[in-house]
Amino acid sequence: MKTSATTRVSVLPFVLLLIAGLFVAAPSAGQSAMTELGDDFIFFFDGPNVLIPEATAQVVADPLNPTSGNRVHKYSYGNWSENGYRFSRTNGLDMTANVGMSAGEGDTLYLKLLVDPANAGQPGVSLTIFDKTDDNPSNDGSADLLHRLHWPIPEALRNGQWHDLAIPLPPATTAGLDAAKAGNDINGNPLATPLDANAANWVYGGAWSVGSFGVWAPGDCNGAACFQEFQWDGVYSLTVFFDNNSGGGPIYLDDVYIGGPGTDVSAATAAPSAMSGVTFAANGTKNTVSWTHNEAFGGYNVYASEQPITSAAILNGEASVIKSVAFNATSFEADHSVELAHPSLGGSPVYYAVTSKSLFGVENSDVSASSGSVSNTELPVSPYIYVLTEDEANTIFNNVAGFILSDDGFPDNAPFVIDPSHWTGGDAPAPASATDVSATVKVAVDEFGFLYAYGEVTDDVAGFPGVNADGGGTWNFDSFEIFLGNYDVRDVTGGGLLNGSPHAAYGRGAEADFQIRMAVEASEGGQILGIGIWSHADPGGATGSTHAGPVQGAGGVAGALTDGSGTTIGYNFLVAIPLESILDPTADQPFTMPSANELKVLPFNLAMNDKDAGSGREHQVNWSLRGGPSGWSNPSAWQTAAIVGRGLATDIEDGAEALPYEFALDQNYPNPFNPSTNIEFSLRNASNVRLEVFNVLGQRVATLVNGTTLPAGVHSVTFDASELTSGMYIYRLQAGNKFSQTRTMMLLK
Repeated sequence: MKTSATTRVSVLPFVLLLIAGLFVAAPSAGQSAMTELGDDFIFFFDGPNVLIPEATAQVVADPLNPTSGNRVHKYSYGNWSENGYRFSRTNGLDMTANVGMSAGEGDTLYLKLLVDPANAGQPGVSLTIFDKTDDNPSNDGSADLLHRLHWPIPEALRNGQWHDLAIPLPPATTAGLDAAKAGNDINGNPLATPLDANAANWVYGGAWSVGSFGVWAPGDCNGAACFQEFQWDGVYSLTVFFDNNSGGGPIYLDDVYIGGPGTDVSAATAAPSAMSGVTFAANGTKNTVSWTHNEAFGGYNVYASEQPITSAAILNGEASVIKSVAFNATSFEADHSVELAHPSLGGSPVYYAVTSKSLFGVENSDVSASSGSVSNTELPVSPYIYVLTEDEANTIFNNVAGFILSDDGFPDNAPFVIDPSHWTGGDAPAPASATDVSATVKVAVDEFGFLYAYGEVTDDVAGFPGVNADGGGTWNFDSFEIFLGNYDVRDVTGGGLLNGSPHAAYGRGAEADFQIRMAVEASEGGQILGIGIWSHADPGGATGSTHAGPVQGAGGVAGALTDGSGTTIGYNFLVAIPLESILDPTADQPFTMPSANELKVLPFNLAMNDKDAGSGREHQVNWSLRGGPSGWSNPSAWQTAAIVGRGLATDIEDGAEALPYEFALDQNYPNPFNPSTNIEFSLRNASNVRLEVFNVLGQRVATLVNGTTLPAGVHSVTFDASELTSGMYIYRLQAGNKFSQTRTMMLLK
């Protein structure tokens, strides 16, 4: 928490405004805009303002002074990514009172900025304000597209040091800003005070990057007079924008607010008292955390972890926020939909904690009275990806080579389904129903490193690109995407079965992340001619973009999907992709498949783009329930999927014969105990085993098996607690990278 703050003007009116509940959530679709921003608005000090609907950066320790207790907002680099403070995308936030028609008549944006030197020389790196949109991609003058107001970050600030900035907001129109840059007000009279460098740095950039797509740029709208002014009565977001795909590094913001020359921000730095009074319960196929609202608090963070949660775990980023709740929420609870990547990964409790926050997002990480766990035997299991047998792989490969559109060869296990029961919207919204677009997809791999996918996509309107379409533009057509990481999330710092990948941007090397896009290609008359396959992995590594572009050696076939009467209802596809061809050969680790009795849990997502009319897509949906805007460039928004050796087959009709043992950790006996107890566990196959005991604070108090390889079968260990005090203890079995389970026991002396 910060210990001091610069004094500027009183923040009291803003505090009273918050307490009165006048600043509310986004209005209904019938309303034109949200409530006005007000004269003073704090976005971030030690945490984001709890009344901002979305704050999509990471809260981390100050990178230059990590032990100071100061928390800042980290924006990781991603191709063409924008993250920040978001309000209603379709209604926006009214900021007309914060700007004037001429320079010097509006408020000022204050912030501290630290830019990693990796961004030096990179184009399109800016602070950007977006206005609202109806997501209609038409460029005929009828669309309400996302309009961009850029503040390009000067090269002098890209040096890895903190810079205090005061940036006057620009005049409300393009003409007013142009006049100010020429030294005049909107009426052509000379300005009393010429613009300083910060004020002159603003650029009204149109709906897309000027010179990129050419849409809605002043004077150039694909030949149509459709340029519209920035909508200050409907501001969608204040973001850090990486408008490039050539690489970069993180950018950090701190002390972000809009106001006048002297706001007293001391109220934004005080932490509330600690949280208490939380309940944790299994609720069918999900877990529910609930509590009674304390009127002294401005909001709450709900955390989840595979390990007991402590204050240190929160501060070190070892627990994941699953929900943030503001003080004016309609209910004070969080439902956590946990999907297991494989049945063998179930059985362990999920740990939860709730922290209190001030109105300005300052968090008290003390969860000693607000943490607990839930053991739920009804948690659902996601589809998983099998390693094919040689015969299965040959069948699929030969079908691709022979242009035979069939799912023959794929194991008969549960497919991935993308429909309203399991989807989230992306950079475009999800459709109203599955009849517009939905999909069923089978995914498999073989030991030679090929990825295979067969998909059936229901789509009421076909919007395919032409033959040899640019892979970079196929997101604007009907297209399908596969995302995966080349690492087990359990082996990565900050990763895990619950939170998946810790990457906010694509990784390289031993933790590489990839995007593969496939688009059906058609003639001008709409006849399906083939399928294009491109790799769009983030080229931000040291080796540049050598691994982006068409996937070499990949092949596929596509066709029209019809119903029983022969009516076209969508399309289907079959592809074979050599994973080696999407690697950066000088940086990335090769793909390795699990052996017959092993599994790997990878970051994984599927997504669909849907074009019905106009010049671009109307919908985008993710299979991941953690998706959302910019989720395509953010692996932490992907779920996980297990790649499973066939020795672990549990749901294939002709699967392998069952092995005599399963991975399991039994309840200790006796329990309660004094002073010793027996712990029994079984191993499906020979495994490297760790068996450890922890107290309720998460501190290890005993190691019973320390990385020893044990054979398949049932094993028993005696735990002597003579030196420990009475209370609850937690014991955890880890068997290689295949199995982990935790149970509790009670010592009574």
